[in-house]
Amino acid sequence: MRADALRNRERLVEVAQSAFATNGIDTSLEEIARQAGVGIGTLYRRFPTREDLIAAVLAERYRKLSEVALVLAAEREDPDAALAEWLTLLTEHMALYRGLSMAVKEAIHDQTTALGRTCQEMMDGGELLLRRGQQAGVFRSDIGFFDVLALCSAIVTAVERRSEKAVTDPAHPPLNPYLLLDIVLRGIRVNDQ
Repeated sequence: MRADALRNRERLVEVAQSAFATNGIDTSLEEIARQAGVGIGTLYRRFPTREDLIAAVLAERYRKLSEVALVLAAEREDPDAALAEWLTLLTEHMALYRGLSMAVKEAIHDQTTALGRTCQEMMDGGELLLRRGQQAGVFRSDIGFFDVLALCSAIVTAVERRSEKAVTDPAHPPLNPYLLLDIVLRGIRVNDQ
């Protein structure tokens, strides 16, 4: 890739990170291109689909989540604490960009997309921690990491929707994502049945 093309790509990813954090992943791609100082054609040459751009934004973060999973698996004796810590990080990450949790939930089943492939590394880290806990008899054996990820995605989606409602209706206070995650963890533990 030429130096100017690489600069354009890096600038598009940088602007997209900021735009997604402010307005969610449905931010106008035309607006992202404008803020990056390039034409929409340049954006589409680098990122043919919105999911390709989302994947580029998430790549480094998901790589770090995968590395954290490996460290927790190696250094934490308690598999319950290791998975709880990692799921907290994952849930916080998915909450960074409004709409991301649903996009990830849909992408994880399609490894032919850039977003699906980007998610796989993160999924492998979570799967490692869950399997470790299942082998130790801490977590139920009848669940898979897809189940756990779907629940984390549901937490983030519920918190997002309630937060939007709380702005206009004070009778709907914001949800506590950490409490909801604790409920999920209680549900997957063998001893909490």
